[in-house]
Amino acid sequence: MRIALDVDGVLADLAGMIIELYEEMTGVRISREMITEWEFWVKLNMTRGEFLKLIIRAWERWDKLQPLEDDLEEDTKNLMELGEVDILTQRPAETVEYVKKWLRLHGVAYRRFVWVPLKGSKDSFVYDVYIDDSPRLAERLANKRPLMLLYDQAWNQKAPKASNIVRIVSLDDGFNRLAENLGMV
Repeated sequence: MRIALDVDGVLADLAGMIIELYEEMTGVRISREMITEWEFWVKLNMTRGEFLKLIIRAWERWDKLQPLEDDLEEDTKNLMELGEVDILTQRPAETVEYVKKWLRLHGVAYRRFVWVPLKGSKDSFVYDVYIDDSPRLAERLANKRPLMLLYDQAWNQKAPKASNIVRIVSLDDGFNRLAENLGMV
């Protein structure tokens, strides 16, 4: 089984660092509860380009970016028992090396790092399972062959409901769902 594992919003708490940086830049504190849309930066009167620069600044602080779960090393090793896990991440090119350093720092187990340029699409890659938080990817994969384990976040609550999209609340939950799917439980 080939598993595509996302970084931002699944492994790394990019939203937390964005909140911190936005307050540093503007003096305005936004709360996590405000981040209810994938393109939440529009609510902040930012352009896409400004938001991408903010993402780059966030990843420049890679060693301060928090993991979303305490046991990423164990969780990703468990996923590796079920199949080949690739990090599949779409991001500005300037952040790729920071992300790799962050993955090493947190002991994230994976087979291969796959970078998707901003103009690319994750669904153009062939995986059996996607573990991701993107409602846009969920829209593209809805009712298609690969299974999508949609990592539950406030910004993906409006993602389509489909037979191949299963919400998970943690990587442990994702592991258990996959193990059940494979008849291992």
